[in-house]
Amino acid sequence: MLMEQHKEELIARQEEVSLRNAMSTASLDVPVDLTSAEAVSVAPAEGDDDVAAPVQIAPDFATIRVACDLEHVTIGQGNVYEFREGQVYKVPMNVALHLHNLGYVWQWL
Repeated sequence: MLMEQHKEELIARQEEVSLRNAMSTASLDVPVDLTSAEAVSVAPAEGDDDVAAPVQIAPDFATIRVACDLEHVTIGQGNVYEFREGQVYKVPMNVALHLHNLGYVWQWL
């Protein structure tokens, strides 16, 4: 009887909750940039005629998705991170490798 009285309110609330869940799921695919420094590229000096083929350097940053929520993760001195399950993050490579070695990286993007 009480359920019948509040049927319209329940339907409106269910629609609101499903909309919030859809918005939350959609926001997980937007990368969160946790890098503080810009990527730096170095051009060869002028006058270097005997320069060999370019050297491939490992990337400074990685885009990952973590497998579970991680709170107050300290990696390095003074670097504290918060990670939400399923969210895409752009992090320094050392952070990505550390989380991968511990089994927390779900997906490399």
